[in-house]
Amino acid sequence: MKTTINWKISVFLMLLVSFQWALGQQNAKDETSVSFTTFNHRSEIKEGIWFATLQKNKVCIQLMDAENRSNPSFMISLCIPEKEFTQNAGGFELIKPSGTIKFQGQFPNIKSTGDFTFEKNKAFESFLEQEGILTDGDDRYNYFKLFLGDVSKEYVLGIKRHGYRPTLKQLGKLGIHDVDLGYINALNGTKYKGLELDMLIKFAIHDITIDYIKDLEQVGYGDIDANMLKKFAIHDISVDYIKGLTDIGYSNLDPNMIKKFAVHDISLDYIKGLSEVGFANLDPNMLKNFAIHDISPKYIKSIRDTGINDPDASTFKKAKIHGLTANYIKRAKANGHDSNELSDYIRLKIHGK
Repeated sequence: MKTTINWKISVFLMLLVSFQWALGQQNAKDETSVSFTTFNHRSEIKEGIWFATLQKNKVCIQLMDAENRSNPSFMISLCIPEKEFTQNAGGFELIKPSGTIKFQGQFPNIKSTGDFTFEKNKAFESFLEQEGILTDGDDRYNYFKLFLGDVSKEYVLGIKRHGYRPTLKQLGKLGIHDVDLGYINALNGTKYKGLELDMLIKFAIHDITIDYIKDLEQVGYGDIDANMLKKFAIHDISVDYIKGLTDIGYSNLDPNMIKKFAVHDISLDYIKGLSEVGFANLDPNMLKNFAIHDISPKYIKSIRDTGINDPDASTFKKAKIHGLTANYIKRAKANGHDSNELSDYIRLKIHGK
C-alpha cells in the first residue's frame, strides 16, 4: 500500500510541474496552440496516461509514460483549442494528419485523467515513404513530433518545393517550431535565401523574424552570416542596443565583438558608468576585459580613494585579476608601504606580502 501511495504522489507531482509549465507557456504566448516538454527523446510514444484541465476554451493536457511510472521516459505538455477534440462514447480523441490520440475517460472540465493510445495514420506514413522520408528505426519519437507540429501532406510537399529533402527528424522540428511556408518564402527575399534546413530550423527556434533581419540591415549589419545572425538572436542583441553603442562611441563594431559584448552583459549603462569615472571610449577588447573581470565604476573609485596615482586601464585590469582591493592597499599603507603606484601593490599582492 505504501508503495502505491508513493507512486501516486510521485506521478501527481510530476504532472503538476508539467501542467504548471504548460499553463505558463500558454499564458505567455496565447497564440500558440501547442507546446510540449519531453524527457527521453528516443521514446516510442504509443500509450500512457493523461492529465488535463480546461482553461479558457483550451485543453491543457499532459501525456506521460505509463510503463515506467517512477521515471517516465516521456512527459509532454500541450494546450489545444477545445474545438479540435472529438468526443465519443468511450472518451474523446484528437485527430491530426499523421495520426490520432484516443483518450479514455471524461472530457476535461475542471480536471480529469485517464489512459491514452496513439495510432499512426497508415496512409500518411505511406505518403512519407513515397516521398523518401523513412519512418522506422530510431525515428519513432520523431514521428510523434509530426503529430505535435500538425505536419500535413501539403506542408511536406511545400517544403520539398523549396528544394529541401527533409528527414523525418527535420520535419518534426519544422512542425513543432512553427516554421510555416510563408516564413520560408519571406526569407527567400533576404540575404538568407536557400538556408540549409537545419539552420532554417535554428532561425525559427531563436525567433529570427523578417523584421529583425530588415532592422539589422538599417543599422549596418545586413551582411552578417547566418550563424552570426543566430548568435545575435540567442544573446538578444537588439537593434536598439546597437544604436545605443553607436551613440556612445562604439560604431561599426565587428559583429563578433558585439556578440562578445552581449555574452559578457556589457550594458549601455555599464559603459556610461565607466565613462563617468574616466574610462570613456575604452578599446573594445579592454572594455570586454573589464566586464569579464567585473571591474565596476565602484571598484575603480574605491581604488582611487586610497590616494594612489591614477592608473591606466591595463593596470586596473591586473589589479582586479590578482584580487587587489582598496582595503588591501589601506592595510599595506598602515603597515608602512608608502608607494602611491598601484603596480607596486599588485606586486606586493602577487608575492603574498
